[in-house]
Amino acid sequence: MILVTGAAGKAGREVVAALRAAGEPVRVLVRDPGAARWPEGVEVVAGDLRDPAAVAPALAGVGRVFLLLAEDGGAGFAEAARGAGLERVVLLSSKAVSDQEFVGFENPLYAKHLRGEELVAGLGVPWTFLRPGGLASNALRWAGAVRRDGVVRALFPGLAAPLLDPRDLAEVAAAALREPGHEGRVYTLTGPEVITVREQVEVLAEESGREIRFEELSEEEAPAVLGPSLPPGFIDIYIPVQKRYLTTRPEVLPTFRELTGRPGRTFREWARANAAEFR
Repeated sequence: MILVTGAAGKAGREVVAALRAAGEPVRVLVRDPGAARWPEGVEVVAGDLRDPAAVAPALAGVGRVFLLLAEDGGAGFAEAARGAGLERVVLLSSKAVSDQEFVGFENPLYAKHLRGEELVAGLGVPWTFLRPGGLASNALRWAGAVRRDGVVRALFPGLAAPLLDPRDLAEVAAAALREPGHEGRVYTLTGPEVITVREQVEVLAEESGREIRFEELSEEEAPAVLGPSLPPGFIDIYIPVQKRYLTTRPEVLPTFRELTGRPGRTFREWARANAAEFR
């Protein structure tokens, strides 16, 4: 049995789908079992990943885990997992852990992933760390405003990144969970092309078949507009983080191609598959 945490999110859902397509038995641990529909054969357990008392029964009979870190940086999971007899943990971490520009930079989300890697490594269980950069699915934060007003409001239209399709992330995660040879490996993952915020909006307009305006936010306007869609308290450092990324050179990494033998999906491919979300 494979336990998938964070299964209600975009990445987690794709991991579940990839594992079920491969015929693997899957259990998901979610806070709200009724919030999503699951593929046939998926066992659903209700519980909070931060609560060891909820995690322990979810681990019963489980050999492998796909771990998405909760707000506690994996502390609750680690407490429940010690002595549980796990065979492998594949952790969804973050590329920011290895970004030297952020060493010493105050960022609670990156600190969470650093702590999570430390906790998982300390379990004495074979592990694999996945460190994706930005995900193409982050564009879904614009979907409501696009459907309602036909507009994307964002900071820094020239901000660029090689966005990773969650389906590609899931393919690597499923391989790391199912195949030998991934133990003790760290995979930093990006998409196959660098694309700016403004270019993402243009692609979304083309693929959805509707006109989408772009409105650049000022730094003063950003907290009120973006704050509700970000984790609690993150808006305080969101602008400094984005400004720091403006000074870095985005790099397309070959990791996905090396692992799978094919190029990753482009942002346009992701937008085409998710165009209905913007109509």
